[in-house]
Amino acid sequence: MKRCVPITIALLASLALARGGGRAEAETALQRFLSGAMPLNQLVNRIAFLGEQRWAAEELINALHHGSDARRHAQVLEALAAVAPRGNEEAEHALVAALADEELSLRLSAARALGRLRSARAGPALTALLKDNAPALRREAARALGLIGSKTAAPALAAVVKSEPELEPRLAMILALGQLGDPRQVPLLESFSKDTSQTTRLAAAQALCALGAPSGLELAKRLLASKDVGERVQGVLLLEGVKAKTAGPLLQASLAQPEHRLRATAARVLAEGGDGTRVDWLVLEGLKAQGEDRLIYEEQLEKLHVSDEARQAILERAGVK
Repeated sequence: MKRCVPITIALLASLALARGGGRAEAETALQRFLSGAMPLNQLVNRIAFLGEQRWAAEELINALHHGSDARRHAQVLEALAAVAPRGNEEAEHALVAALADEELSLRLSAARALGRLRSARAGPALTALLKDNAPALRREAARALGLIGSKTAAPALAAVVKSEPELEPRLAMILALGQLGDPRQVPLLESFSKDTSQTTRLAAAQALCALGAPSGLELAKRLLASKDVGERVQGVLLLEGVKAKTAGPLLQASLAQPEHRLRATAARVLAEGGDGTRVDWLVLEGLKAQGEDRLIYEEQLEKLHVSDEARQAILERAGVK
C-alpha cells in the first residue's frame, strides 16, 4: 500500500497543475469576452471545456459592479446565465437584483437570463413584472416563468392574460401557461383557441399540445397531414414543448420527408422533448446537406446550444473525419 502513496501524490499534483492551466486559459477567455474580442458562444464553449463554470460565474458577478455601459452590462448578464451552474444562488441573486435596475434593457436581459437558468427563486420577482408598464418586460417575464415551469405561477398568469392589451406579451403568457403543466388552464386556453387572431389561436393550440390536451394535438395532426409544407412545419411547431414520447409518433413521418426545414425542425423539437439521439441526427444530416440547406440544420443546432466540442464528439462517434 505504501508504494501507492507517491503515485497518488503525483497524480494530485498533476491534477492541480492541470486546473491551474485551465484557470489561466479561462481567465484569458473571459478577459477577451469582456473586452469585446470573443463572442459569447465561444466563451461558453471554452469555459465548459475547461470546467471553470463556477469560477467564471463569480468573475462575471464581480464584473456587474464595474463599468456603466448598459449594452456591455446586458451581455455580462447573458453570459452569467450561460455559464453559471444550475442552482447557483449567487448568480440568481445578482440577476434578480438586476430586475430592479432603472435601465429597461438590463431588466429585460435579467429576465431572459433567469429563465435560461430555470431559477425557481426568481418566480415571485418575475410574477410581479407581469403587471409592469413595459410590454417587453411583461413578455420576457412570462417567457421566463414558462421556462422555469413552476405551477405556482399559473394563477397569476391566468389572471393577467385575460386583460393583456398587447399581442406579444399575451402570446408569451399563453405559451407559458402550457409550459407550466397545469391542466386546470385547459378551459382558458381553449377559449383563446377561438380568438379572432390567428397567432393567438396558434399559441393557444401550442399551449394545449404542451398540456397533452386532445384539442391541441388534433389540430397538430391535421396540420402535419396537410399537402402544404408550410402548414406541416406549423404542425411541427405546435409540438414545441411536448415530451418526445408523445411527439415522436406524430413527427416520425416528418423526419423522412424531403423538405430540409421540415425535417430539421422536427428533429429539434424532438431533441428539446428529450430525444437525445436527434442531436446526433441533426449534426450528421447537416453534414450531408449541400449549400444553403446546411444552414437550416445549423440554425436548429444553434437553438439547441450544441457546442463545437459536442459536435466534434458526435462526428468522432460516427467515424467521420
